[in-house]
Amino acid sequence: MVILILVLVVLVNLILQTTIFPYISVFGVEPNLALLAVISMAIFKGRFYGSFLGLTLGIIQDILFSPVLGVNSFILFFAGYLVGLLESKIIKDNLFIPILLSILGTIYYNFTYYIFMFFLSKNISFISFTRHVLLIETIYNCVLAIPIYKIFSKIYVAPKIRFGSK
Repeated sequence: MVILILVLVVLVNLILQTTIFPYISVFGVEPNLALLAVISMAIFKGRFYGSFLGLTLGIIQDILFSPVLGVNSFILFFAGYLVGLLESKIIKDNLFIPILLSILGTIYYNFTYYIFMFFLSKNISFISFTRHVLLIETIYNCVLAIPIYKIFSKIYVAPKIRFGSK
Protein backbone atom coordinates (compact mmCIF):
# COMPACT_ATOMS: atom_id res chain seq x y z
CA MET A 1 0.00 0.00 0.00
CA VAL A 2 2.81 2.42 0.87
CA ILE A 3 4.56 1.71 -2.44
CA LEU A 4 1.37 2.46 -4.36
CA ILE A 5 0.98 5.76 -2.50
CA LEU A 6 4.63 6.62 -3.20
CA VAL A 7 4.11 5.99 -6.92
CA LEU A 8 0.94 8.11 -6.92
CA VAL A 9 2.71 10.95 -5.09
CA VAL A 10 5.56 10.87 -7.62
CA LEU A 11 3.13 10.91 -10.57
CA VAL A 12 0.94 13.69 -9.16
CA ASN A 13 4.03 15.75 -8.32
CA LEU A 14 5.42 15.26 -11.81
CA ILE A 15 2.14 16.23 -13.47
CA LEU A 16 1.61 19.33 -11.33
CA GLN A 17 5.22 20.54 -11.56
CA THR A 18 5.26 20.26 -15.34
CA THR A 19 1.74 21.37 -16.29
CA ILE A 20 0.03 23.62 -13.75
CA PHE A 21 2.72 25.22 -11.59
CA PRO A 22 4.57 26.99 -14.43
CA TYR A 23 1.36 28.95 -15.09
CA ILE A 24 0.91 30.08 -11.48
CA SER A 25 4.49 31.17 -10.93
CA VAL A 26 5.14 34.59 -9.40
CA PHE A 27 8.30 36.29 -10.73
CA GLY A 28 9.35 32.91 -12.10
CA VAL A 29 9.10 31.21 -8.70
CA GLU A 30 6.94 28.11 -8.33
CA PRO A 31 5.90 26.25 -5.18
CA ASN A 32 8.05 23.26 -4.30
CA LEU A 33 5.47 20.49 -4.13
CA ALA A 34 8.18 17.83 -3.93
CA LEU A 35 9.55 19.31 -0.71
CA LEU A 36 6.08 19.50 0.83
CA ALA A 37 5.31 15.90 -0.15
CA VAL A 38 8.62 14.71 1.31
CA ILE A 39 8.00 16.59 4.57
CA SER A 40 4.46 15.21 4.88
CA MET A 41 5.56 11.65 4.07
CA ALA A 42 8.38 11.86 6.61
CA ILE A 43 6.03 13.18 9.30
CA PHE A 44 3.62 10.28 8.87
CA LYS A 45 5.86 7.38 7.81
CA GLY A 46 9.31 8.21 9.18
CA ARG A 47 12.81 8.68 7.85
CA PHE A 48 12.95 5.65 5.55
CA TYR A 49 9.92 6.53 3.44
CA GLY A 50 10.59 10.26 3.68
CA SER A 51 14.15 9.91 2.43
CA PHE A 52 13.15 7.37 -0.23
CA LEU A 53 10.46 9.70 -1.58
CA GLY A 54 12.92 12.59 -1.41
CA LEU A 55 15.51 10.67 -3.39
CA THR A 56 12.95 9.59 -6.00
CA LEU A 57 11.40 13.03 -6.46
CA GLY A 58 14.83 14.64 -6.40
CA ILE A 59 16.16 12.44 -9.20
CA ILE A 60 13.10 13.24 -11.31
CA GLN A 61 13.51 16.98 -10.62
CA ASP A 62 17.21 16.79 -11.45
CA ILE A 63 16.55 15.09 -14.77
CA LEU A 64 13.73 17.44 -15.79
CA PHE A 65 14.56 20.83 -14.30
CA SER A 66 18.07 21.11 -12.86
CA PRO A 67 21.26 22.11 -14.66
CA VAL A 68 23.21 19.76 -12.36
CA LEU A 69 22.30 16.13 -11.72
CA GLY A 70 22.10 15.06 -8.08
CA VAL A 71 21.59 18.33 -6.24
CA ASN A 72 17.81 18.07 -5.75
CA SER A 73 17.99 14.37 -4.91
CA PHE A 74 20.65 15.04 -2.26
CA ILE A 75 18.72 17.93 -0.70
CA LEU A 76 15.32 16.21 -0.71
CA PHE A 77 16.83 12.95 0.57
CA PHE A 78 18.26 14.67 3.63
CA ALA A 79 15.13 16.77 4.15
CA GLY A 80 13.08 13.56 4.29
CA TYR A 81 15.60 11.92 6.58
CA LEU A 82 15.84 14.85 8.99
CA VAL A 83 12.08 15.37 9.25
CA GLY A 84 11.61 11.61 9.56
CA LEU A 85 13.84 11.60 12.63
CA LEU A 86 11.20 13.75 14.31
CA GLU A 87 8.30 11.46 13.37
CA SER A 88 7.76 10.00 16.85
CA LYS A 89 8.12 13.41 18.53
CA ILE A 90 5.65 15.33 16.34
CA ILE A 91 2.03 15.86 17.33
CA LYS A 92 0.33 15.00 14.06
CA ASP A 93 -2.96 16.80 14.84
CA ASN A 94 -1.29 20.20 15.16
CA LEU A 95 -1.54 22.15 11.88
CA PHE A 96 1.21 24.53 12.95
CA ILE A 97 3.77 21.71 12.53
CA PRO A 98 3.52 21.40 8.72
CA ILE A 99 3.66 25.18 8.34
CA LEU A 100 6.74 25.43 10.55
CA LEU A 101 8.43 22.49 8.85
CA SER A 102 7.61 23.88 5.40
CA ILE A 103 9.22 27.21 6.34
CA LEU A 104 12.31 25.49 7.74
CA GLY A 105 12.39 23.02 4.85
CA THR A 106 12.13 25.78 2.25
CA ILE A 107 14.94 27.74 3.89
CA TYR A 108 17.08 24.58 4.13
CA TYR A 109 16.33 23.58 0.53
CA ASN A 110 17.03 26.98 -1.00
CA PHE A 111 20.17 27.77 0.98
CA THR A 112 21.62 24.32 0.31
CA TYR A 113 20.74 24.68 -3.38
CA TYR A 114 22.38 28.12 -3.43
CA ILE A 115 25.56 26.75 -1.82
CA PHE A 116 25.75 23.90 -4.33
CA MET A 117 25.25 26.28 -7.26
CA PHE A 118 27.83 28.71 -5.83
CA PHE A 119 30.48 26.00 -5.60
CA LEU A 120 29.57 24.73 -9.06
CA SER A 121 30.28 28.25 -10.42
CA LYS A 122 26.69 29.10 -11.26
CA ASN A 123 26.22 32.86 -10.98
CA ILE A 124 23.30 33.53 -8.67
CA SER A 125 22.99 36.85 -6.87
CA PHE A 126 22.51 36.24 -3.15
CA ILE A 127 20.43 39.40 -2.69
CA SER A 128 18.00 38.62 -5.50
CA PHE A 129 17.94 34.98 -4.42
CA THR A 130 16.84 35.81 -0.87
CA ARG A 131 14.53 38.65 -1.85
CA HIS A 132 12.73 36.96 -4.73
CA VAL A 133 13.13 33.21 -4.67
CA LEU A 134 13.29 32.45 -0.95
CA LEU A 135 10.56 34.84 0.16
CA ILE A 136 8.05 33.97 -2.57
CA GLU A 137 8.66 30.23 -2.38
CA THR A 138 8.32 30.27 1.40
CA ILE A 139 4.93 31.98 1.12
CA TYR A 140 3.83 29.58 -1.63
CA ASN A 141 4.90 26.55 0.38
CA CYS A 142 3.18 27.79 3.55
CA VAL A 143 -0.08 28.19 1.64
CA LEU A 144 0.17 24.71 0.12
CA ALA A 145 1.51 22.98 3.27
CA ILE A 146 -1.91 22.63 4.91
CA PRO A 147 -3.78 21.00 1.98
CA ILE A 148 -0.88 18.64 1.25
CA TYR A 149 -0.62 17.73 4.93
CA LYS A 150 -4.39 17.15 5.13
CA ILE A 151 -4.23 14.79 2.14
CA PHE A 152 -1.43 12.77 3.74
CA SER A 153 -3.30 12.85 7.05
CA LYS A 154 -6.41 11.36 5.42
CA ILE A 155 -4.28 8.60 3.91
CA TYR A 156 -2.17 7.66 6.93
CA VAL A 157 -4.11 8.53 10.08
CA ALA A 158 -6.75 6.07 11.23
CA PRO A 159 -10.07 7.79 11.92
CA LYS A 160 -10.98 8.31 15.55
CA ILE A 161 -14.41 7.30 16.76
CA ARG A 162 -16.10 10.16 18.57
CA PHE A 163 -19.42 9.65 20.26
CA GLY A 164 -21.68 12.57 21.05
CA SER A 165 -19.60 15.32 19.44
CA LYS A 166 -19.28 16.80 15.99
